[in-house]
Amino acid sequence: MSINLTTKFSDKIDERFSIRSLTDAYAGHNYDFDGAKTVKIYSVDSVPTRVYTRSGMNRYGNPVELGDTVQELQLTQDRAFTFTVDRGNASDQMNLKHAAQRLRVNWDEVVTPEIDRYRLKAWADRCGLGTVRAAALDKTSVLEAIVAAGSEMSNALVPLDNRVLFIRQSVYTICKLADEIMAIESLGEKSIARGIVGMIDGTHVVPVPDSWMPAGVNFIIKYRGASVDPMKLKSLRVHSCPPGIDGDLAECRYYYDAFVLDKKVCGVYVHAKSGMANMPALTYDATAHKVTVASQDNVTFYYTKDGSDPKTNPAKTAYSGAVTLAEGEVFRVYGELAGGTLKGPIAEMKY
Repeated sequence: MSINLTTKFSDKIDERFSIRSLTDAYAGHNYDFDGAKTVKIYSVDSVPTRVYTRSGMNRYGNPVELGDTVQELQLTQDRAFTFTVDRGNASDQMNLKHAAQRLRVNWDEVVTPEIDRYRLKAWADRCGLGTVRAAALDKTSVLEAIVAAGSEMSNALVPLDNRVLFIRQSVYTICKLADEIMAIESLGEKSIARGIVGMIDGTHVVPVPDSWMPAGVNFIIKYRGASVDPMKLKSLRVHSCPPGIDGDLAECRYYYDAFVLDKKVCGVYVHAKSGMANMPALTYDATAHKVTVASQDNVTFYYTKDGSDPKTNPAKTAYSGAVTLAEGEVFRVYGELAGGTLKGPIAEMKY
C-alpha cells in the first residue's frame, strides 16, 4: 500500500461512513464460552399426556425414561487485522494517524459490517420458518407478507416480545410508501414521515443495507432468545516501537460466532425471493404411519426421525421416498436448493 508524502497535509482525515452494529441488540448471550471452544447444550424432551386410569398398577400410564438431545456449538470465526504507523511517516504527515484511534475506526468501518453480515447469514441459514416468493414485494403486498410471517411465528408459540424485523433497505423503502403501514401509528406519521424506525405488528423494525442481507432475502424476523452469539475475544492493542519497527504496531483479534438453538429454530423466519428451498409440504398416512414429502425442482431433502434438527445433525438422511414412523418418533425435514445460498425452513410431523 502506498504512503503519500507531500509538503503539507491537512489536519483532517476524510473518514468513510460507518454505522453502529445492527444486530448486537438482538443477539443472544445466554451461554458462557469462557474457557471453552465448544459448548454442549442439552434440550430435555417432553412427554404426551393421557387419561388417568382409576384402577390397576399403571394409573398414570407406562413410564418412559425422559430423553434429551444435545446440540454442540463450536466457535469458528477467529479473525484479526494489523497495521503499522512508521514514526517517520507519521512525522511527515503531521501525526494524523493515531494508531489507537485508527484501530477503533477500522473496527467500526470493517469489522462491524462483517459481524452483522455473518450473523444475518447464520441466522437465516438456520431458519425454522420461511417462504420463497419470486414476485417482488410492492406497497400493496409488503404488509401482508410481514403480518403473515408474524402469524406463523405466533402459531409456532414464539413469544411476541423481543422480536425484530431485519428488512432489506430497498424493501423498507417500499414500506414507507405503503398506505396500510403509514396508517399504523408506531410506524406511520410519527415515525416513517420523519425517517425514524418504529414497529410493525408488534415487532421492532431495523432496516439493513441491501449488501448486508443474505442474497435473495427480503426480510428476516428473529426472536432474540432463539440464537446464541458469543463474542469470546475482542482484543485491540497498540505496541509502541516493538522490535524491528520504529513506530506503532496495532493489532486486533476477535473470536466470535452465531448459532440458532435447535429447539428454537421457529424463532427465525425468512422471507426470500430466491436462494433457498420452500417449506417442505408433508402428507401423512395415519394408517400406515408414513410421511411423504412433495418434490420441489432442484431440491434435495434431508430428514431426521428423532426430533433433532436435520440441519445440524450429522446423522441426517437424504429423503428418497415415503418414511415410516414408529410410535413417539418426530420427522423433521428441510430442503437444499441446488446453487442456493441458504438452507430452507423445517417442516415437522409427529407419529
